[in-house]
Amino acid sequence: MKTLVLSLLASSASVLMAARPAAEIELIKKRVLSERVEVLIPKGFEVMTEQQMDFAYAHASSRPSVVFTNNNLVSLAFNYSDNDADQDMVPVYEATFAKAYHKQYSKTTWFSEGVKEVGNRKIGYLEFMKPEMGHEVYSLVFFTDVQGKLLICTFNCADRQKPEWEPLAKRILNSLHANG
Repeated sequence: MKTLVLSLLASSASVLMAARPAAEIELIKKRVLSERVEVLIPKGFEVMTEQQMDFAYAHASSRPSVVFTNNNLVSLAFNYSDNDADQDMVPVYEATFAKAYHKQYSKTTWFSEGVKEVGNRKIGYLEFMKPEMGHEVYSLVFFTDVQGKLLICTFNCADRQKPEWEPLAKRILNSLHANG
């Protein structure tokens, strides 16, 4: 569990800035993680290259399975972990992650956290703004079980872009559809 919490903390460790207003961003359905997950992703976002991943997650204990980005300005990361998970465990993970984040990031501004139903599936989430390398980063972390393992998704953008990107981040969360 400690490794998983460290992985979750690392997956939100990118300093990002948005390039254009979210009102101009179209969301399109994508299947990710070998068709295990369907989710809305901003049109024009590309999968981060290995070089970009090496740079962005150089100091992380682990890195996400796949990251979509608009040239490193905003990111949506998916970490399909080895940790066992099912629908009954989602609230347990939410409580564990919330406790770890509150402890790790004492200067974090919290907006919301909890478990919600999306398409008859429980999804845990944490929404916050934390200091990172000299500025604030808005993050929406959400997670659920997929085929018996825990899927952790992290949306990040710079604090000044939160007004434009927050509604899109929530639409992305609400679009998550996991197979199994």
